Amino acid sequence: MEKYNPQEIEKKWQKIWEKNKASKIDKDNLKKKFYVLDMFPYPSGTGLHMGHTESYTASDVFYRFKKMQGFNVLHPQGFDSFGLPAENFAIKTGIHPSETTKKNMENYIRQMKSLGFAYDFDEQAVTSDPGYYKWTQWIFGKFFENGLVYKKTAKTNWCRSCQTVIANEQVVEGKCERCGTDIELKEVPSWFFKITDFAEELIDDLDKVDWPEHTKKNQRNWIGRSEGAVVKFKITVFNDKPSPLTPLPKGEEDNYVEVFTTRVDTIFGCTYLVVAPEHPIVKSQELGIKNQEEVAEYVKKAKNKTEMDRMEAKDKTGVEIKGIKAVNPFNGEQVPVFVADYVLGGYGTGAVMAVPAHDERDWEFAKKYKLPIKQSIAQVFFGEGENKVREDKPKTERDIADVIIKHWEKEEYFCLDWNNNNWKTFVVGGIEKGETLEEAAVREVTEESGYKNMKVVRQIGGEDHSYFFAAHKDVNRCPVRRKCILVELVDGTHEEPKKEHTKNHEGVWIKKEDVAIFLNLKELKICWDAYLNGEHAFIEDGELVDSGEFTGLKSDEARERMTAWLEENKLGKRKINYRLRDWSISRQRYWGCPIPIVYSPEGEARFVGEENLPWMLPADVDFVPTGVAPLAKSEELKKRVENIFGKGWTAEYDTMDTFVDSSWYFLRYPDAHNDKDFCSKERLEWLPVDLYIGGAEHTYMHLLFARFFVKAMKKIGLLDFDEPFLKLRHQGMVLDAQGKKMSKSKGNVVNPDEMIEKFGADSVRTYMLFAAPLEDEVMWNEQNIVGVHRFLDKAWRMQERIKNHPEKLRLGVRESGVKNDKLDSLMHKTIKKVTGDIENLRYNTTISALMILANEFEKQDEILSIHYSNFLILLSPFAPHVAEELWSSFAKATADEGKYDKYKESIFLQSWPEYDEKLIADEEVEMVVQVNGKVRDRMSVSADISEEDAKQKALSSEKVKAYLSGEVKKIIFVKGKLVNIVV
Repeated sequence: MEKYNPQEIEKKWQKIWEKNKASKIDKDNLKKKFYVLDMFPYPSGTGLHMGHTESYTASDVFYRFKKMQGFNVLHPQGFDSFGLPAENFAIKTGIHPSETTKKNMENYIRQMKSLGFAYDFDEQAVTSDPGYYKWTQWIFGKFFENGLVYKKTAKTNWCRSCQTVIANEQVVEGKCERCGTDIELKEVPSWFFKITDFAEELIDDLDKVDWPEHTKKNQRNWIGRSEGAVVKFKITVFNDKPSPLTPLPKGEEDNYVEVFTTRVDTIFGCTYLVVAPEHPIVKSQELGIKNQEEVAEYVKKAKNKTEMDRMEAKDKTGVEIKGIKAVNPFNGEQVPVFVADYVLGGYGTGAVMAVPAHDERDWEFAKKYKLPIKQSIAQVFFGEGENKVREDKPKTERDIADVIIKHWEKEEYFCLDWNNNNWKTFVVGGIEKGETLEEAAVREVTEESGYKNMKVVRQIGGEDHSYFFAAHKDVNRCPVRRKCILVELVDGTHEEPKKEHTKNHEGVWIKKEDVAIFLNLKELKICWDAYLNGEHAFIEDGELVDSGEFTGLKSDEARERMTAWLEENKLGKRKINYRLRDWSISRQRYWGCPIPIVYSPEGEARFVGEENLPWMLPADVDFVPTGVAPLAKSEELKKRVENIFGKGWTAEYDTMDTFVDSSWYFLRYPDAHNDKDFCSKERLEWLPVDLYIGGAEHTYMHLLFARFFVKAMKKIGLLDFDEPFLKLRHQGMVLDAQGKKMSKSKGNVVNPDEMIEKFGADSVRTYMLFAAPLEDEVMWNEQNIVGVHRFLDKAWRMQERIKNHPEKLRLGVRESGVKNDKLDSLMHKTIKKVTGDIENLRYNTTISALMILANEFEKQDEILSIHYSNFLILLSPFAPHVAEELWSSFAKATADEGKYDKYKESIFLQSWPEYDEKLIADEEVEMVVQVNGKVRDRMSVSADISEEDAKQKALSSEKVKAYLSGEVKKIIFVKGKLVNIVV
């Protein structure tokens, strides 16, 4: 038998497939349509990398699978071909970007074909092709007509190296995502898409799509929805005298600064206001600012920082605006006003109320500038087990002191070990009416411990509330308002305490390092931590304290009532804010889609008109970046504008952000050659995309912008759906054998061409999907790919029995009379597993199941034709070349059997096999699923289910998901019996 020679086989079948146009589909046949799509590549000079290989193999497998299931599958490919790299190459070499782009695309297509990817390259979408960008410009024109695009001069992110504006989403840690240069802020006239008009839809509609939860979460966070209230603080001139504040001599509205807050329930703890450097109050000369020079200098420095720098700065800075105060509308308190660059002028109202007790950023700022910290929210604790509130017992309120008592010499602390409650506490006692915290602490120490001489040091933290059953009093404490205080004993002077004070507990001295272990009440552990490590802001919801008429309310109820109070008194209103900003699309570069706008002699912007599309990118341009758009140097463009529109008319010289091109490309594929419309109404039936595969790094830009485009196009009547990608899956990063990211600088980049030459495309494809789950990182290791190559060689050698011993190839169970219950069962279980795993893109376990089946085949004297053919079909999406070759050999081996003519057709024209439940049902067992040891579901699974499959099945249970709010620490698996998820 001939040796397995993948290079020879693969080239043979690639030629046959191309000759037979195997990837062509009838786009007008919409019966059982399915649209599977990759994120199309930028055609760089380096060609495909291993990340492309993994992602494109994943979609190719799914395409072949769905096709054999009887679907009419659209599986296109194209190129995101505008962009800076080609332009930068042109600057260095003088070669026009169109030439290098064309050459690079040809190389990409060659590589894709060499990997056996079933794309129809006659149906490409190439963003730099005038036939494509005509429709990019047409969509821009529709947005322009419908008020979804506008131009304004604004501070934008400017990259000195690229000499262009870049969007907020393209700034990473204050640097240009493309080249790593520090970003500056620069006033530049720019065109903007009104993506903020769709902020609410962009968040809410994520619930409609089957996307990874972390991707949805990241998009929600990026859009940044905040529900809260706008509050008006009256601004007054401060006279440095104990007289009432004087209102500013301006109109009524000018006497106020509006702040946006999501935590109006904390407003009684507000101790200062902060305004952005851009806020009008800072610029006004009429406010009587006493330190105008200091404030102006601070504002000047802030202007040189990007928004990202200002938000991410660890050290918060600011300057008090001396001479003015803000008045809290709820209690009339006067608070100072600061200007600080961590507040952004474009977000909310450009001003915030600072509540350091309940905001970490405000806490740090207050500590730095020695500002007051006032508690207005108490943390709430609830007793558990024996301490849980009992409905049949009376409820009482109590103020108590938790007293930390430090030994006069040793690093030890006096604590109480309770008899009936199983409490382990500090000295705890009630604060009697008329007593201060300090007085109560001294009395309780004396009564409970017997020690006489002490020094009250300080209160630790604020007030907390506890709800629990106090067994020693037989009542519920609802609530106990507790405050912690530190007392240091001066000496050992001691008098035995009365039994009435100590009958419920025993006093014990605990070493400092053991106190945290000894204490068993959470509220006291928190108090102890504050004593050891310092206090910090409490940022969660709780119950209001020192908040006037709202004291005692829970945070959520307080927010409702306080917002209503603001509205009733015309001092504020409910408001929803978004972090998302409108999308700046203007770029001062050449190799991009021209913005189809011209300006009249009066400066009015006008769309060039459909009749002038595509609005061509001029060729007579000097690429060298100067900060001025290269198109401004084109004489051809100037003449074109004057010829069409008349003297005095000028062109828009900026080009579009390349993310505009990729925001709609998936709409073009169903009708790529249509020059009358971007996609005909009939072909739009292919949309939306059923399965989209690509990297998670596109969460904030491409995926968000594509969703905006679809929603905007639906709004103006161009589409009838509102989400572009119904199902999205990410592939993980491909690392080198040492687990390091591949890069040219490290010299560890793996070239797919070299691997294909060495191992064959089928081995590369199969290994990429076998090495790890699709979404996980893959470590490329040539030693490991050898195992996959051996598996394909084993499949290749199966044909030996067919060629040399055809009598041992049985045509079917019924005809041969041969019955093998074990192999039948394994075959059908494999069909079920492979089908389900491919459907869920669990490719690594699919390949593992095929390896198990191949090993079982090796043990058999005879292989049934139905088993062999099913095995080849199951293998074919992963290793299409060897499967096609073996199928062809199979056809020759069975040529004398007229009824098996189907083997003479391509394997990819066969139907996907179906499994028989009867042949797999007898080996099902019940598996218990627990979360933290508690049974949450029971499910029927295969008796030999693998650990990975059992875990995935358990985690996908809806009953189990409800209990997975925490981080999954580990998963315990007992084969055929149990999965216990520890969170």
